[in-house]
Amino acid sequence: MRPKPAVSAHRRDEAGLTGLTEAVESGAEYVEIDIRRTGDGRLVVHHDPDLAGLPLKRLSYQRAQELSPRPIPLVSEAMDIIGGRAQGHLDLKERGCEHETVALAVEAFGRDGFVVTTREVLSLVEIKKSFPGVRTALSVGRNLWERGVAHDFAPLRLIRKAGADMVAVNHRLARVGVLRQCGRAGIPAMVWTVNAEPVMQRFLRDPRVAVLVTDRPATALKLRDG
Repeated sequence: MRPKPAVSAHRRDEAGLTGLTEAVESGAEYVEIDIRRTGDGRLVVHHDPDLAGLPLKRLSYQRAQELSPRPIPLVSEAMDIIGGRAQGHLDLKERGCEHETVALAVEAFGRDGFVVTTREVLSLVEIKKSFPGVRTALSVGRNLWERGVAHDFAPLRLIRKAGADMVAVNHRLARVGVLRQCGRAGIPAMVWTVNAEPVMQRFLRDPRVAVLVTDRPATALKLRDG
């Protein structure tokens, strides 16, 4: 019998450390955090590049906390909550966070206890060079108006260039041939972000899917295990 896809709890960090605790308690095998750096060099869990109309990379951590309507956890705090209870799904949102993030993750999760995802090929090349054996996945699924979107429909060359172990593919792209391409090449897939139950059921039955990424981990686990 083939292994069932793992479930990654997505965007729970938006509720701060409480949300991350709830994600761990959901039973999901992975908990996802989005990683950026503030202007004073702190690694923080934050999805968007801007905060209150200002670039996060130009704000101090203290100022970012003052401006944010939601808590902004430090990456080290988030890893402390997740480590030992779930695997880390570390989504790097920008260059320059690679070495510090992975060093923290190795300490928090062990070398085999996390996966790093990013759309930045050079970030994955750097991680593989500095931390051989750490699992990585190239993210594909840009918006149609973004530069480089054409590569997402045929990503095998970039996946190989990055040395990635997996592909993290948007569920819409997965359904129009990208999952088929990667499956034929023997590249496991993390499919994001899947919230509709019929789509969850489809991917939870697909042997090419290694991880299902969802905002609704409890529902996905119930469908998978029930």
